[in-house]
Amino acid sequence: MEQQRLGPIGTARYAEYARDIRESGQLLLSLINDLLDLSKVEAGRIELDPDSIALAPLIASCVSIMAPQAEKAGIGIASAVAEKLPDVVADARSLKQILLNLLSNAIKYNRKGGKVIVSAAMAKDGSLALSVSDDGPGMSADDLKRALEPYQRAKGASRAKEGTGLGLPLARALIEANKAQFMIETAPGKGTIVRMVFPNALVLAE
Repeated sequence: MEQQRLGPIGTARYAEYARDIRESGQLLLSLINDLLDLSKVEAGRIELDPDSIALAPLIASCVSIMAPQAEKAGIGIASAVAEKLPDVVADARSLKQILLNLLSNAIKYNRKGGKVIVSAAMAKDGSLALSVSDDGPGMSADDLKRALEPYQRAKGASRAKEGTGLGLPLARALIEANKAQFMIETAPGKGTIVRMVFPNALVLAE
């Protein structure tokens, strides 16, 4: 009905109502899926299929998926991936979910005209860091504590921003389920950087 595939529906407002119904359904489905995944992780029943993952194409795919949302919000989005980056051992589906959740948050809570960057690079100790950074308002220590709790949102988050309150807690749980380290740097007015650090045991360097 929203796309009027069978012909005009007569009143433009009806198409708007159909869009609102679809978006509400998608938000509910997202909440249910995130809740199920988080429950599985907490119960130790998440099914992961670790394999050799090339990060560059995965990052490119996630950036492409989120580009329309970023454009609509007036946010720039880009990637910065080091050359000849080695593969990592991880579950492809959950790794993509982690990136999409982090990108969605970085876009949603950024300011208009802001930037979101996905980066990946090796460290001297042989670990590999996959990061999502933004130059948005950032969070205080109390806000961060709330944001990491399921169903909670930072006090500074606008109520106009739709969300389930599960994006960051689920990303953290999935990162740790993949045996990687979750790290976050944020401060009021300083933006936010979320890192997924793969230890050298999970980095397939030659």
